[in-house]
Amino acid sequence: MTAKQDLLMEIGCEEIPSRFLPGAMEQLEQGAAALLQENRLGHGEIETFATPRRLVILIKELDPEQADLVEKVKGPPVDRAYDHQGEPTKALQGFIKSQGITMEQVEEEIIKNARYVVARKEIAGRPVEELLPELLPGLIRKLSFPRPMYWQTKDIRFARPIRWILALYGSKPVNFQFAGLAAGPETYGHRFLAPGPFAVDGVNEFFNCLEENYVILDHNRRREMILEQLKEKAEENGGVALVDDDLLEEVTYLVEYPVAVDGSFDEAYLDLPQEVPITTMQYHQRYFPIVEKESGRLLPSFIGISNNRYHPNISKGYSKVLQARLADGRFFFNEDRKEPLENYVEQLKSVVFLESLGTLDQKRSRLVELAGKLGQALGLPADRIEKSRRIAHLCKADLVTSMVKEFTELQGVMGREYARLSGEPEEVAAGIYEHYLPRYPGDSLPSFQEASVVSLADRVDTLAGCFATGIQPTGSQDPYGLRRQAQGAVNILLSHEMDLPLQEYITRALDVLASDLGIDTEQRQKVEAELHDFLLQRIRFSFQERDLAFEVIEAVLAVSFDTVAELFNRAATLNVQRQSALLNDVIAAHNRVANLAKNSSGSRPDQSLFTEPAEKALFQKWQEAEEAFGDAGSPEEQLTVLRTLKKPIDSFFDDVMVMVEDETIRANRLNLLAGVTALFNRVADFSRMQAP
Repeated sequence: MTAKQDLLMEIGCEEIPSRFLPGAMEQLEQGAAALLQENRLGHGEIETFATPRRLVILIKELDPEQADLVEKVKGPPVDRAYDHQGEPTKALQGFIKSQGITMEQVEEEIIKNARYVVARKEIAGRPVEELLPELLPGLIRKLSFPRPMYWQTKDIRFARPIRWILALYGSKPVNFQFAGLAAGPETYGHRFLAPGPFAVDGVNEFFNCLEENYVILDHNRRREMILEQLKEKAEENGGVALVDDDLLEEVTYLVEYPVAVDGSFDEAYLDLPQEVPITTMQYHQRYFPIVEKESGRLLPSFIGISNNRYHPNISKGYSKVLQARLADGRFFFNEDRKEPLENYVEQLKSVVFLESLGTLDQKRSRLVELAGKLGQALGLPADRIEKSRRIAHLCKADLVTSMVKEFTELQGVMGREYARLSGEPEEVAAGIYEHYLPRYPGDSLPSFQEASVVSLADRVDTLAGCFATGIQPTGSQDPYGLRRQAQGAVNILLSHEMDLPLQEYITRALDVLASDLGIDTEQRQKVEAELHDFLLQRIRFSFQERDLAFEVIEAVLAVSFDTVAELFNRAATLNVQRQSALLNDVIAAHNRVANLAKNSSGSRPDQSLFTEPAEKALFQKWQEAEEAFGDAGSPEEQLTVLRTLKKPIDSFFDDVMVMVEDETIRANRLNLLAGVTALFNRVADFSRMQAP
């Protein structure tokens, strides 16, 4: 038998956008694994690699041929396949002919309690060298990209035009056609330093060939090379590199041969708010700023990652471009600060927020009102409510400044700086910046309550407004980032200081929005229900991220709650208690009463109708538990209170017949069980949990 060989395929392209590459590698790996399984081909590890100009897949130890397949095809029932003399009928003869088999290959098998004849067909596996020219084009074709291009025919789309395809099985080329190109044993090196083409004798030679021709194929290795060079160059400049993870990943996929190049800019630009040069370097030029190790103060130096060998002119070019961008920033900053931030509020009237939701000034007005309402709901003193309203009044003003128009990433940052220059209190200035927090998963939350209030107001105004005007996320589509907005709101509500019931949060927003948009009662109820469900989904996701068990999350979400923080405390306690005797007793007690309680009318039980000692005892214990539950200071103490009901519940079911013929007595006993169940449901629906 032929030995297993490694399979290698390289798809060479024009430069692919860096953000496409991680997903493309994942698709390539998963697609190959599925394709090989479907075609009965065993294999070892699958690895994928990517640079701007190539996608590569390596499948180790691929079987030289398919596994044989034994296939069974159902034929007619046995009683129709043979006549009285046991001879094949026309039905069986036709089946044999259609399957291309002989009588010796016919078997009998019981299928769904009936006996059928089946054809047993053995299909020999094909050599992999015959299969690969059929499989590999299909693997390429299945790759999808956010914005694919077509250049030969509309049937073939890819991220960028494909320029070459290399395919090798061991040392043998795999010959096939795709996009007008013939796959073969040739690759290309670095576009400028060693363009090629280069003939490759085998899979092992491929990696050496690229390395010798200035292509570092492994993206993980490129990343480590960049980090090492950043550290070295930053130390030479007396500091440390400010490494943003997103920028690092982007740069890793922008180059094939990373070379760190340091540069500098005029120290005069350090007088700008630090975020201005940092944002200019990171977002606009893809440079890494250098800061002092201890203080974090920005230094007038930076590091760029070139896709070429070092040359002093590269550093000069990098510095020249950055100087021009910083000069623009200095000009915008000086022009903007000629007016106090308050003066920019008027310009919000000329900027549309969303066509269906009016201008930014209308949103500002809603935020001011809603910040006041949320502050009142939280019981904030009058001066802090007024501070929240001031933050809400100014928080969007910087969007119409020249700086933010040019550097959109600085929204909030410039609002904070211009507020300081305008003499606003420090908490107002900080709140303007912090009302955008959190901006992404894992980001910081607002550091003080007034900023949290405005952040919550901003998010729920957008959410409620979009839902009211028919804008909602669908599947993977969320063009207005509503899931992110809702997730941020949930994370803020989870903080211990935000003692704000979720329902009140939604209601207050709709109070403000209803008059602005003219929402009627029926539409308001619909929006309220949809928004509540949407936020519950984000709560569910947030709890999952905190490693709470699925059954715990579903149990607490199935019952009513006030604040998100209180709900999380319940869930966290149940998660800790999942294997405890305490929770086991509570679940057992709940399940005994909950099953029958479903038949209750919901009325309060009449104590005068109790006749059995056990039902009187359960009623008494329930009343005591109700009082103790209200005094319980933690979810664990609440569970302890619920546990006290287990014995009287067990005694009740041992001694009392619930479903008696007397309808009045039966209904009263069911109402008792419903009342007890309702107390349990103030923690969770324990029927959704498995006892330890």
